[in-house]
Amino acid sequence: MAILGLFVLVVFWFVCGFYSSVVADSKGYNGTAWAFGGFLFGIIALIAVAGLPDKKLRKYIRQIGEKQNAIDPESSNNLKKVIDDKPLTPEERKELIKKVGKKPSWDNISKLDK
Repeated sequence: MAILGLFVLVVFWFVCGFYSSVVADSKGYNGTAWAFGGFLFGIIALIAVAGLPDKKLRKYIRQIGEKQNAIDPESSNNLKKVIDDKPLTPEERKELIKKVGKKPSWDNISKLDK
């Protein structure tokens, strides 16, 4: 009976390792490393890999944004540009509020481009 229990436990660990590998690979991570982690840590590794962000989806969304000129391809890599930006003057702030309205929302953010 103990051998059967051990066999079921080993199969369970292999299944956790396999599914950890599949999920990690589909999200753009190293499937082999996560298979090993899934075999060692079982269901905990499977929960951990399920909680990882999806690298492939983020890359795809970034490419779409860059092609539509919604995202500046250089802005993410150029921290100096962000640091050098000066704050708005009171006049610029008033002008911005006039363009967008008191409470900016996703609907009227496009007014900034006009």
